[in-house]
Parts: sequence; C-alpha cells; structure tokens
Amino acid sequence: MNPSHTAVRTLRHNGAWVGALWCFVLAGATGAFFRFGMAYGTTGGLSLANVRHAHSHLMYFGWATPALALLMLAHLPALTGRPLPRRAGWIPVVMLVTGLLAFPLFLAYGYTPAVIGGRRLPLSVMSAGLNVLGWYLFAGVYARMTRGVARNGPLVFWDIALVFLVFATFGAWGLALMKPLGVEAVFWQAALTHLFLDLFSEGWFVMALLGLVYAVRDASPGASRPWSLWLIVSGLPVMFVFGMPVSLVPPGLALLARGGGLLVATGLLANVWVLWRTPGAGGPWRLPLALLALKALMLAGFSLLPQEWWAGHHGLRILYLHVMLLGFVTPGVVAVAERTPGLVVGGRRWLYGAVVLVLVSLWPLTSLWPKAWAGTWALEVAAWTALLPVVAGAGLLLAAVRRRA
Repeated sequence: MNPSHTAVRTLRHNGAWVGALWCFVLAGATGAFFRFGMAYGTTGGLSLANVRHAHSHLMYFGWATPALALLMLAHLPALTGRPLPRRAGWIPVVMLVTGLLAFPLFLAYGYTPAVIGGRRLPLSVMSAGLNVLGWYLFAGVYARMTRGVARNGPLVFWDIALVFLVFATFGAWGLALMKPLGVEAVFWQAALTHLFLDLFSEGWFVMALLGLVYAVRDASPGASRPWSLWLIVSGLPVMFVFGMPVSLVPPGLALLARGGGLLVATGLLANVWVLWRTPGAGGPWRLPLALLALKALMLAGFSLLPQEWWAGHHGLRILYLHVMLLGFVTPGVVAVAERTPGLVVGGRRWLYGAVVLVLVSLWPLTSLWPKAWAGTWALEVAAWTALLPVVAGAGLLLAAVRRRA
C-alpha cells in the first residue's frame, strides 16, 4: 500500500482535516464580522481590534498550521520510507485544540490582560503560548523521521520551514519575558512581535507549502534551484524589520531589510518559474503560483522604492498579507489536499473564485487606489465580499463531513 495512503488513514481517525476546515470557516466569519464593523459600525459590543486579533490568530494557528502539519505528516512516509510514529496523528489535533482555546480569549481581551480577582492576567497570551508546545512536538517528530535520510527537494524546503518555525517562537518567548525582565523599549516590543509573526508567515507557511507542492507534483530532487533556496534563507531572517514602524528602524537596518526582501523575492520567483514550467502545472496550481509571484513582486517593489515602507501603508500591508496567506497558502493547501489520498476536497473552484474576489475588494482600501474614487462604498464591498470564502469554506467542510459520515 502507498505509504502516504497508510499515513492518511492513520491521521484521518482524529478528523484533523475536518477540524482545520471548521477553523477556517470560523476565522473567515470573524474576519467578515470585522469588515462589517468597519463598514457599518456594528460591533456587538466587541472591540474591533480584538476581533482582528482573534481572526488572524485562528487563521494562523487553527487553520493553516494544523493543515500544513497534517499534509506534511501524510507525505513524509513516501519521502523517507519510514512509517509514522503511532501517535503522530494526534499532533494536528493538539494544534487545533490549542488554537481554538485561545480564540475566545483573543475575541474578548485581545492582547490586553484580563482582570480577575483584582489581578491582571494576560489570558490570551498565556493560552497562545500553549500553541508552541504542539509546534515543538511536530518539529521533534519530523527530525526523528528524517534523521539520516537523503535530502530531496521537499525535505530541504521542510527543513528550512521548521527552522524558521522554531526561530519565530523566540520572538514570542521574548515578548513574554519583557515584562518580568523590566524591558519596556518600544523598539524591542515591535521587533519581537514581527520576528514572531513575520518569520512565521514568510518562513514557515510559504516554505512548508512550497515543499508540499514539490512533493505532490513529484518534482525531481534537483527541480528547485539550490541557489534560489540560499537567496531565501539569506533574506528571511531580516524580513521582520519591514513590519516595524519606520521611525523605529535605523537606516542601516532598513537597508539590510530591503536587501533581504530582494533576496527572498528573487528566490520565490525562481521557484514559481520552475513549478510553472513543469508538466501538469495547470489545473489547481495556476492560481496559488500566480499569487505567490504577485506576493514576491510586491515584496520586491517595497524593497526597491526608497520612499516606501509598507508598515506606513496599512491598506497595502493588509493586501500583501492576504495575497500571501489567503491567496497562496489557502488555495495551495486545498490543492495539495486534493491530491493527498484519503482526504476529501469538494468545491475547490468556488474557493478559488472567492479568494480572487476578496483580493480585488481589498485593492480600493490601499493607498494605490485613486483618492477621487474612494468612499465608504469600498468598505461595504469588502465586507460583503468577505462572506464569500466563508461560504466556499463551508462547502469544503460539508464535503469532508459527508465523507466521514
């Protein structure tokens, strides 16, 4: 039997794929609620800032991370020739549970402490810290399964992804230690925040998914250009600087970040070129690869234009993050799942259409949109369009639940 098929049968008993889809729908609905609050002022008594934090947290740690871990575990046996450890299938479940646990706390408190019995407790941050345990567990299982295995294309990408996943957690631990150590510098708070979030998205999400695409496409071990990986690895460590306010960034560090951005953009475009030209590159791969190329071009643009800094253009940064995470990661995960034995994916085209429409609706909210054409209509369009991925995700979820039933 195909080792990948056996792995998925081991993983499917815990419903990790169904759980990840539930998180996607819930996170998408929370994002739509945020958009309606921006457009119409209806917040239901909740802080929109907290709603935004809850949305992004669940998308990162309840949807994308467990889904990527599930798919990597499903394909590891075929690449290593080794069976999964018996309880490895519970790792995505641990990720799902800890991601969901923090969701209501972020919705209620955001990053502010909760006052309980006269004490201020950062409940949301404390619960989010539990996510890290699942990531370390996953990294340990991966290291055990790949120890001594010859590194082919997918495994090299996954090695890089997991290094940056662990590296990103240093930012989270640093933030947790700032108050006990009496460190209140705004620079370090911003730096550690974006070290965590940006290395997590740019390093873990993008590289893990690229490895999966190479794995399911059966690309040859030398298909990815080794020099392109060196470019990405060289530039990723300074990507967090782009998320910091420009007033906090010294000129030398800003120049270093721009150089790193160009390296990462060039390396990503090289891999898009390779994957686009390989046989069978059509079908589900065109959209995620095109949006990965758009993400790389946006990064290159911000790196090259000396007068621009994306932290100062909130709308552009939101568009960039959605191009990367909703545009590349979500369709890419669904395309890989569709080609993973044992997983059920239905309604992929509806999801793809919804993703494109959401990205188009965010364009009028950026500084690139002519001011003469701006208006409250843009917020309303973005709000109603945000419902489309929720509906498409519900379709994916329904297909998966029906199969399980």
